[in-house]
Amino acid sequence: MDTQKNIIMEIKKICKEVEHLPILGYHFMYHGHHLMYIPDKGEGLLRFCVPHLLKAKGYDKSKLVKVINETNREVKYVKVIVLDNGSVSLNYDHKMTEQENVHEIVPHIVRTLDFASDYLTDKLKTV
Repeated sequence: MDTQKNIIMEIKKICKEVEHLPILGYHFMYHGHHLMYIPDKGEGLLRFCVPHLLKAKGYDKSKLVKVINETNREVKYVKVIVLDNGSVSLNYDHKMTEQENVHEIVPHIVRTLDFASDYLTDKLKTV
């Protein structure tokens, strides 16, 4: 079985429902967060994201920048960015090696994005 199918199977084990969005990738929910898996044509890169966690417009810019920078420093592997449309997005890119197992890395990525989402939103409440 190819890596792509294994990745989708692992997502389904964690999240049950996975929706294929042509051209974009695969959408699924985990603990109330919308996540996307964006397949790589070469199958070597795993790219997952929370495409829209919140709107940047709803927060003081300096406080938001501070919390995003803290999250980027303190949560390994996740990169938080503000997109051109004003959405705050979280990304996790991982280059697979032959020794790695999709069964182990996919749940780790999903849990890490979930943790980082909560971490960022909790920090914004306290700033």
